[in-house]
Amino acid sequence: MSETLKEKLWLAAIILLVIAISYLHYTTSTMKWQYHLVYMQAYFIPILMAAFQYGVRGGLGVSLLVSIIYLPHVMLQWGGLVENNLMRFLQIVLFNVVGYLTGLKAQGEREEKWRYREAVEELRKTLEQVKQQSERLSEMEQQLRLADRLAIVGELTASLAHEVRNPLGAIRGAVEILRDSVPEDVKKSEFFDILIEETDRLGAVVENYLRPMRLSGTRHSLYDVNETVLNLGLMLDSPARKKHIRLETLLPERPFWLRGDPNDLWQVLMNVALNALQAVDANGHITISLTETKANGARLTVQDNGPGIPEADQPHIFEALYTTRKNGTGLGLAIVKRIADENGWRIEVDSKAGSGT
Repeated sequence: MSETLKEKLWLAAIILLVIAISYLHYTTSTMKWQYHLVYMQAYFIPILMAAFQYGVRGGLGVSLLVSIIYLPHVMLQWGGLVENNLMRFLQIVLFNVVGYLTGLKAQGEREEKWRYREAVEELRKTLEQVKQQSERLSEMEQQLRLADRLAIVGELTASLAHEVRNPLGAIRGAVEILRDSVPEDVKKSEFFDILIEETDRLGAVVENYLRPMRLSGTRHSLYDVNETVLNLGLMLDSPARKKHIRLETLLPERPFWLRGDPNDLWQVLMNVALNALQAVDANGHITISLTETKANGARLTVQDNGPGIPEADQPHIFEALYTTRKNGTGLGLAIVKRIADENGWRIEVDSKAGSGT
């Protein structure tokens, strides 16, 4: 029942009681004075109802209404003798006093009730704010723990990069010596060039981790994304064949030029594709495709038909040191996310359990 309907019902009940009691007063003979005493006390019922429901205005308003209705009955039907009707005049005064005092008390209690409600609401809001602040503090604590872990990873990465740099130079020199010492027809083999190129690429990655502040734009160039994808497919062909996995590349016929550091795209693709190779079982399928979009953009997709990523793990896969594999490091996709953010690329993950990624 709505509050408006309740108000109307209360008002109707009060008015009907006043009318009914007044009717009994005016229709009952004055000889039956005992009945009139009962009717006179019955006026307190609508007065109290109005006071409790509407406060001072209600109690005093109904008591004045009763006084106006009851006064002619006293003056006319009882002969108008004030001396004999002193009790009835006092009763009229009592109607108004009771109506006012009861209304005042009920109004005070109602205002106190509203103050309690407001206090409870303020307390609820404060508790909600405390809860939100506690959640934010918990998130900040997690971020601090993650920052500490990342700092340790950064130190280990720099140390590892420093140790790897010298052997890489030795490997490149050995490959060049081998290439120069073999017959000319063997020199034409593209694998020598790929080996030297990838050694240089790995060296550039190492230098990137050793450089305290990466200088924006110092290594940027214009390169063909198709060529990067084809070289990646060539590198991953052997491990894919060993696992009996079909690796397919779908590229547009014309080159797609991108300005930046080609090693960035190579690292992103390599980490994502290696994840796919590790996830897909024998006789699986991996597709790397490039499609152009509006505003000279492109969408590069690595798709597999593996078991998929559980929904609970998906929000965490780009967090450093988060891994679900026994031998995983939790660094590959974290590196992918860092490189993508630095280049302004957007990464999307679409995966369902049993439907691939």
